[in-house]
Amino acid sequence: MSIQERPNRPARGGRGRYTPKRKICSFCAEKVSRIDYKDSAKLARYISDRGKIEPRRRTGTCARHQRALANAIKRARFIALMPFVSEHVRRQGNVATFSPMRELRPEPKVAEPKVEPKVETKAEAAVPEVKAEVAPAAEASESAESA
Repeated sequence: MSIQERPNRPARGGRGRYTPKRKICSFCAEKVSRIDYKDSAKLARYISDRGKIEPRRRTGTCARHQRALANAIKRARFIALMPFVSEHVRRQGNVATFSPMRELRPEPKVAEPKVEPKVETKAEAAVPEVKAEVAPAAEASESAESA
């Protein structure tokens, strides 16, 4: 049998059965000279759902552009254009130790100022509090002045 009679087999020197198609660097294909750290939409494509920078073998970028991409992502994170960790990871905590049976950690509460109860001294407790009663005529004159 010759090679021409076996159409299902790859030719010699060809890719094997499970070899994926070779990925091409998108920055080289577009002939990008610099990777802009301000373009967070493009940089977000190269970050995993856990907030990590995707490796070259997954994205297909060349070594030169992968280094520039990592620097651009780090710079964008530093000046707060991109988050260090995505929102769902921030709420859940460590994904490796996450248990679905346990409830999600609640959002952090803002600390409210504590009001200390007023402690009365013996002298203050002995003096009864006197409320000044306002005569009805005085109330009417006050409301007329404010209006």
